[in-house]
Amino acid sequence: MENEDTEANKKKFYHPYDPYDIQIDFMKALNETLTGGYKIGIFESPTGTGKTLSLICSTMSWLRSRRTESEEANDEDDDDEPAWIKESYSNLLSKKNNDAAQAYEAHLTEIANNSKIRQVQVLKESNKKCKRFKKIDAEVQEEDSFLPNDYNSDGDDELNSQRAENLKEKNDALNSEIQKLLKNIDRKDKDEAEGLSKDVKIFFSSRTHSQLNQFSSQLRLPNFPSLVDHQEEHLKYLPLGSRKQLCIHEKVSQLKDVSLLNEACLDMQKQDSKKKCDFYFTQKDMEKQDRAIEFRDTLFSKIHDIEDLNTIGKDFGVCPYYSVRKGIPIAEVVTLPYQLLLQKSSREALKISIKDCVVVIDEAHNLLDTIISLHSVSVSIDDFTVCKQALKKYLSKFSRKLNGGNRINIMKLVKIIDIFLKYVESCGKKSPGKEINLLDVFQGTTGDLLNIKKLEKYLTVSKIAFKIESYMEKENQSSTPTLFKVVEFLKAVSNPSREGKFFFDLKNHVTSLNYMLLDPSEVFKEIVEDARCVVLAGGTMEPIDDYTNYLFPYIDESKIKKFTCGHVIPKENLDVFVVGGKTREFDFSFDKRNDSVMIKDLGSAILSLIKTIPAGVVIFFPSYKFLSDIVNVWKSCSVWDDLNNVKQVFSESSSNNILVDYSLAISQGKGAVLLSVVGGRLSEGINFSDDLARAVMMVGLPFPNVFSGELISRRKYIEEQVWSKTGNRNLAQEATKVFYENICMRAVNQSVGRSIRHKGDYSTIYFFDKRYHTSRIKLKLSNWIKERINDSVSFDQVVLKTVDFFQNRN
Repeated sequence: MENEDTEANKKKFYHPYDPYDIQIDFMKALNETLTGGYKIGIFESPTGTGKTLSLICSTMSWLRSRRTESEEANDEDDDDEPAWIKESYSNLLSKKNNDAAQAYEAHLTEIANNSKIRQVQVLKESNKKCKRFKKIDAEVQEEDSFLPNDYNSDGDDELNSQRAENLKEKNDALNSEIQKLLKNIDRKDKDEAEGLSKDVKIFFSSRTHSQLNQFSSQLRLPNFPSLVDHQEEHLKYLPLGSRKQLCIHEKVSQLKDVSLLNEACLDMQKQDSKKKCDFYFTQKDMEKQDRAIEFRDTLFSKIHDIEDLNTIGKDFGVCPYYSVRKGIPIAEVVTLPYQLLLQKSSREALKISIKDCVVVIDEAHNLLDTIISLHSVSVSIDDFTVCKQALKKYLSKFSRKLNGGNRINIMKLVKIIDIFLKYVESCGKKSPGKEINLLDVFQGTTGDLLNIKKLEKYLTVSKIAFKIESYMEKENQSSTPTLFKVVEFLKAVSNPSREGKFFFDLKNHVTSLNYMLLDPSEVFKEIVEDARCVVLAGGTMEPIDDYTNYLFPYIDESKIKKFTCGHVIPKENLDVFVVGGKTREFDFSFDKRNDSVMIKDLGSAILSLIKTIPAGVVIFFPSYKFLSDIVNVWKSCSVWDDLNNVKQVFSESSSNNILVDYSLAISQGKGAVLLSVVGGRLSEGINFSDDLARAVMMVGLPFPNVFSGELISRRKYIEEQVWSKTGNRNLAQEATKVFYENICMRAVNQSVGRSIRHKGDYSTIYFFDKRYHTSRIKLKLSNWIKERINDSVSFDQVVLKTVDFFQNRN
C-alpha cells in the first residue's frame, strides 16, 4: 500500500526519481499552500534532501493543473446566452487557442532540432562588428564623450526645455504607435506566440547566479504533461539577469563596477549611429525586433542556463538583456537574482508583474539582511574627500565646455559635500550608531537654500556621475567609483524613508555616514500583496520568528504555512555533541574568550577528537580576530605542532587556494583540519560532502559585533517599536535580545549544515560552549540537528562515542 501511495504521489508531482518520504511530504505541503489560500509559505528542508527538485515538481504541477482548471472555468460563463451558443463559442475559442499553441510548439520543436539556424548570416555580421568596435574604441576616448548631457537651471530655460521634452515624448509615442500598426499590417503572423500570454507564473529567486543555474539544471529532469492537443509542450523557462551578467558589448561588458556598466549602457543608447551599441534596438528597428523574437523562441526551444543567453544574443546580433524581455508574457517559470526581484525599480525596468503569481525565494535565510542592504548606503569621509577632488578636477578641465546649468550644479555638489565634511568635523567624537539629524547638518550654513531634490534630478538627467567616473578612470585617478556612492547617499537625503535612519559608524578608524533601512517589511509588503503566494525556502530557516515579526507582521498566522522536515540520512549517520573540556566547561563569551588556559584546553580537546576522526575536520570560529588569537596561543605552546602531526592544519586567512590545498591533503590519505570563520568565505555555499567534513566543530557562539553602527541602530529601532506597541520596557529589551540571538543561531545552522550533503553521507558535529546546553539556544537549532544532540555526556564519553560512530560507519 505504501509503495502505491509513493507511486501515486510521484505521478501527481511528476518527480523524475523515486522521491524520499520527506520529499513527498514537502511537495504535498507546498501544494496545500498554493491551493489552500495561504499567503506565505516557510519551508525548511536541509541541504542534500532534494529541496530544489521538490520546489520545481510541486509548483510546476500546480501551475499546469491550474491552467487546465482555469480553461474549464472560462468555459462556464454566467451570462444569459443560451447554452448551445455558449458551448459553440467556447469550442471555437478553445480550437483557436489550441491551434495557435500547436503551431508555436511545433515551431519550437523545429528550432530545437535545427541548432544551425542563421549561422552563416551571423558569422558575416560578427565580422563586421569586430571591425567596427576598434573604430568605436578610438572615438570613445574623445574628450566630448566625458561631457554631461546639457542641463538648464531653474527658470524659463528649464520650463521651455521641459515643454520641448514633453512634446518630443508625445511625438515619439505617436510615431511608435504608427510603427506598431504598420508592423502589424506588414508582418502579420510573424510572431508565432501572439495571443499565448500567461498571467500566472512561477518566479524563482535566489542569491547568486550559480544557485539559479543549479535550478535550471534541475528543471530539465522532470517531464510535465502537455496541455496542447497532440503536441509536446515545451516548458517556457526564462532566466533573467542584470546587465553585468548579460551585456555582450565588447567594451561595456569589461567594466567591473556595476553602476558604471549600467550608466555606460544607457549612455550608448542615446549616442549617434557611430557610437551606438550595435546590439541595442528600439521599437522602430523592425529587423532587430524580428531577431529578438527569434532569440526568445530559441530560448524557449530548450531549457537554457543564463550563460547561454550571451551566446544566443551574439548569434542573433541582439542584446540579451533587452531581448530576454520578449519572453516574459508567455513564460511559465522565471528565475531572477534577489536584487531584480526585491527592488521595485528593477521590476519596473524589466516590466515584470508578479500580480497573482507564485514567488519562490530560495536560500531565504539571508532575506532580511539582503533587503536592508539593497536599500541602504554608506559613505566614508574618505569617499567624500575623493569625490570632492574629482569634481574640482573635472570642473577645472571642462569648465569652458559646460553650459551654465552644468557648471552651477557641479558647484552645488561641491558645496553639499563641503557641508557634510564640515558637519563631521564639528561633531567631535562620533560613536557607532549615533543618529544624524539632517537639520543639524545644514544648521548655520546656506545649504538649506539648496534644493536637494532638484539636485537629484540633475544627477539623473545629466549622468554626471558616469561622465566624471569615466574621465577619472581614463586618467587612472580612481580605482573605486566613489561618486556613485555619494549620489546614492544624496538621493537618500532628498527622500528619506520613515523606516530608515541616518547614523555614524566607525570602521578601521574611518568615520562613515550611513543611511539604513530599518524596517524591511514595508519594502517586502508590495511583493506579498501582489503575489498569489510567497514561498520562503531554505536549508536552514530556523529561527523562524524573525520572518513573522519583521518581514510580514501584518499577515495573520492562519495565512502562513510552516513546514520543516528531517534529513534523508538515517539517524545513525549523524551524532551531535555539546563538548566540555577535560578540566572545565568551555565558555567563549566575549569577556572570557581570551583565557589562554581555556584556549589550550580547547586545543587539547580537539587534538583528542581528531585522532579518532577520519579524513577532514572543519572548525568554525566566531571571527577572524578570535581565530588569529587562538592560533597564536596554540603556536606559543605545543598544541599547534601536535595538531599538525595528526592532521595538516589549514587556516582560512592563510591562502586563496585553501580549499584546493585542504582537499588535496585529504585525498593523500593523512587527513586535514580546516580553520574557518562563520560568515567567512567558507561558511556558506561550499559543499563539505563526504571526506571533506567527517566532522564539523563550532567554537563559541558567533554573535555579531554588538558595537557596529548597523546593529546598534537595528536593535534600538526594534526596542522602540515594541515599546510603542506594548508600553513594556522588559518586553522591548527581550525582543532585541531574541533578535540578536536569532542572527547568531541562523549563522550556526548555516555553517554546521554544510557537512551532510546526500543520503549516504555521515558526520559528527561538536559544539564547544556550555551555552549550547541552555534551552533558548538549543531550541533555535535546526530540528534535524537538535533531535540528535548528546549534551549530557563527559568529554571522555564524547571521545568513546566518536570512536564507536566511525567504527560502525566503516
